[in-house]
Amino acid sequence: MKKRISAILLGIFLIGLLLTAGQASPQTAVLAAAEKACPAKVMVTANNLNVRANSNTQSSIIDVLKNNQVVNVLGQKGNWYIIKTDNGEIGSILKWFTRPVEQQPAPQQPAPQQPAPQQPAPQQPEPQQPVPQEPSNQLSYEQSRMLELVNAERTKAGLKPLTWDADLARVANIKAKDMVDNNYFSHTSPTYGSPFEMMRKFGIQYRTAGENLAGYPSVEGAHNGLMNSEGHRKNILNPSFTHIGIGVQKSPRYGYVFVQMFVGR
Repeated sequence: MKKRISAILLGIFLIGLLLTAGQASPQTAVLAAAEKACPAKVMVTANNLNVRANSNTQSSIIDVLKNNQVVNVLGQKGNWYIIKTDNGEIGSILKWFTRPVEQQPAPQQPAPQQPAPQQPAPQQPEPQQPVPQEPSNQLSYEQSRMLELVNAERTKAGLKPLTWDADLARVANIKAKDMVDNNYFSHTSPTYGSPFEMMRKFGIQYRTAGENLAGYPSVEGAHNGLMNSEGHRKNILNPSFTHIGIGVQKSPRYGYVFVQMFVGR
C-alpha cells in the first residue's frame, strides 16, 4: 500500500498543502525552551485521563482519573508527571491533559468585629452549567501518540507544547470519517467545505488556524511523513498555534486517515 499525505501535486507520494486562515499577530515575547518547575498538584482537564504504569503510552493502564480531579505530583519525567493515585499506586500521566493547581496563601485572620444584626437575604443557588461530554475527550492510542510526537517536536524547537482541544478533536474526527466515507483525500470536504468553514460551522473560535492530512498505516509513519514535508512541518512548528485536535479513522486504502487541526487563540 502506497503511503500518502496531503498534496496538490500529482505523481508524488508525499504532497504538501499548507492552509492557513486569519492573520497571525506579531509575537511580542520569546517563548522560553526551559520547562517550568514541576507543580505540586495538578487538576485533570480531560474527561478521562489514563494513569499508566510507566511513562509511555504503551504501558498498562492502572487507573483512570476524572475531569477536575486533583492529584499530588511526586516528580516529572519528560512530558509525564509521576503521581500517586487514591488507591496508593504510583503511576504516570501526560502533563498536557492537566493544569497546575496554584497554592493558596494562608488566610489572614481578620480582626474581630461586632456585626450589626441583619436579616440574611435568601440566596438562590447558581445554576450549574453542564459540562458537554465529547467523545474525543477519551483519547485513542493513535491520538495520544501523535500528540506526544507533535509536542516533542515543538519542545525540541523551543516552542510551547500545544494544548489538547476536545471540541477541535471532535471536528477533526468528523472530517477524517467524512474522508473515509466519501473516498476523497483533500482539505476541501464535499460535505463541510474548507477546514476553516468547517471549524466555523461547528463553533470553533480562532485567530489563526491550519490543517494537516496524512494517510498511513501507523502513527509514526504519518508523523515522519508530515515532518519531511515543509508545509506540514511549518504547521506543526507554527509558534502562533496554541491548541490542537487530532482525528483518526481506519481506512481500507491507507490503514489510517489522520487529520490534525490547529488553532491559535
